[in-house]
Amino acid sequence: LLADSIVDISPISVTATGVSEKVIEQPLSIATKSTEEIKLDQVIFQKDLLNSLSGVRVEQTGSVIGHTTAIRMPENKGPYYLFMQDGIPVQSSGFFNHNGLAYTTFQTATSVEVLKGAGTALYGSDAVSAVINVKSLAKPSKKREVRVKGMIGSNNYASGLVEISDTVDENSAYRANVSYMHSDGWRDHTNADRAEANIRYDHTLNDDNDVKVIFNFSKTEAEQADSFGDYAKIEDGSTDASDDPNYATALTKTDVKRKFDYARLSAEFTNYTFEDVEIAFTPYLRYNRNRYVATWYPGNYPSNDNELNTFGLIQKNTYEASWGKIVGGFDAEYTQSSLQYNQDFDISSNGKNFTTGPIFDYSVNYMAIAPYIHTEYKLLSNLIITAGLRYDYNQYDYTNNLSDGNVTNSGNYYYRPGNKTDSFSHLSPKLSLSYKPMKETNIYLRYANGFRIPQASRLYSQTASANRVDLNPETTNTYEVGVKNEFGTRSYFEVAAYYMTIDDTITKYEDGAVDYYSNGESTIHQGIETTLKLQITKEWEGYIAYSYSKHNYDNDPVYKDDEIAKAPNTLANMRLVYAPNYLNGLRVMGEYQHVGSYWMEDTHKTGKYDGYNIGNIKADYAVNKSLVLFSKVTNITDERYAVSASARVSSIGTTYDYTPGDPRQFYAGLEYKW
Repeated sequence: LLADSIVDISPISVTATGVSEKVIEQPLSIATKSTEEIKLDQVIFQKDLLNSLSGVRVEQTGSVIGHTTAIRMPENKGPYYLFMQDGIPVQSSGFFNHNGLAYTTFQTATSVEVLKGAGTALYGSDAVSAVINVKSLAKPSKKREVRVKGMIGSNNYASGLVEISDTVDENSAYRANVSYMHSDGWRDHTNADRAEANIRYDHTLNDDNDVKVIFNFSKTEAEQADSFGDYAKIEDGSTDASDDPNYATALTKTDVKRKFDYARLSAEFTNYTFEDVEIAFTPYLRYNRNRYVATWYPGNYPSNDNELNTFGLIQKNTYEASWGKIVGGFDAEYTQSSLQYNQDFDISSNGKNFTTGPIFDYSVNYMAIAPYIHTEYKLLSNLIITAGLRYDYNQYDYTNNLSDGNVTNSGNYYYRPGNKTDSFSHLSPKLSLSYKPMKETNIYLRYANGFRIPQASRLYSQTASANRVDLNPETTNTYEVGVKNEFGTRSYFEVAAYYMTIDDTITKYEDGAVDYYSNGESTIHQGIETTLKLQITKEWEGYIAYSYSKHNYDNDPVYKDDEIAKAPNTLANMRLVYAPNYLNGLRVMGEYQHVGSYWMEDTHKTGKYDGYNIGNIKADYAVNKSLVLFSKVTNITDERYAVSASARVSSIGTTYDYTPGDPRQFYAGLEYKW
């Protein structure tokens, strides 16, 4: 039973330093999820993979596979998170796609780690409030393994996976899988399809050199349902795609879908020639393409096509000794990006006439390089100081392929800057102190500075006028204190309190009917996160993840010190797992998820949304070593709720925006391996 437990009492993490270490040893807040827990969760959406972790909230958008993220931040679509696959970013800084977890193998992940707060010296721009690292494939097996898996569910959901692993010879082995998912969706126009392929090849060149090659590919196509302006629609259980008449018009005029194409090929070369020093080079090629129809304000539904080709290199040197370790190296990327933003049909919206034609057509060549060093030193046997330093240089070379200035076919709503080059640099110090009064306890203090550069789309896809095109990077300071403790035979407790400031916050402001972005003052983010993993008896185990947070503007010229919208103070996830002795191989989990109330807009004129509470039941049964059956029921009480609620107050009145959550859903499947 203990071997099949989902409570991982001593999880191993590699994200913080690139070196495998026990989480309890690390002087920072990092949450992990193991293969066993992921199997029981039966991941379909990104939220299934991550929302059981303390302080982590992921919500699906109207395009089903699209998502928003909130970790030590309000729910937002900004580049405050570094999404990675196997330790490599899935997108370039400055080209952040808030749906970036769709580029990872989230549906077939073998593990996931979330480093909360600003990243260590290994990470630069976008690693402001969290680094999320999804592992795609386990190490290849020593003998032939074949695994097939299938799942069906509500609304014609169906998915299948085939995986094979084997040894080629005494020096080589591989693991590969392919999968496909389809769903009609529970609402109108939420049909989704996703195909995925992953290959890993490990080869020992000689006694001193290894190489690991990984190829990831995914292709996603999902219809985009709009949100509702009337909450009564959600309470009535409406399955309509939208209550916006412009959305119905767009359906007849353009292809209202979101499409993600992703591919990455990497080769990690590791050398052990020098005593106690591991030298690693990881070159990679990456392809991203993001196509969608902008179904949000101002309601003209333009289409977007953004394509990126990247060459990157991660160079890392690791030296370990009895007194500690040194990790140093550099990251570098070069990206060629093109973007076309088009008005596909004539429409009038918010008092402006939008006529068919191009809005933006530009290219951006992006370059980044960042040397770093991370050190750990044992001051005493139970006292460790950790220090890090990273210097980032980022540059955009932007070329406009259309005329400069106001876009006349959009009622002058959009603005095209002229050709320009923008560069940003930042030095990020890190410092922490870890005290272990006993083997099972770690008390730590941490400071980490971070930053994020303005996105290319914020700089070059402009609304409003020319005097609003210049933006500065945001800088952040994270202060954290935490305690980690293992107790009993299989129990674990962790608490972390943090205080994070973000300066020069890139804030959305309103000027009449025009939205624009500008550097504001500061924002303050503070809270406490707790995790409890508890083996109650040999048959019962529990998991509690709870967080309390507050997010405020700080002396902002418009919002003063107001609490930021879409930021619930409380999040909770509670799980109870039953593995009966009388039926070995069965695991049943009851899950409760809570999202607290929050302000719907920053001026607090429209009140709060109540949040929501839902329950899920999940189970799997290992019939034998080859066959596993599994099923789950989500939202068991069929709660009617919104995963996202916001409002907009203007001179013409107040408009509301609600994205409905899934009703009760049923899923079942099996896995067979030999």
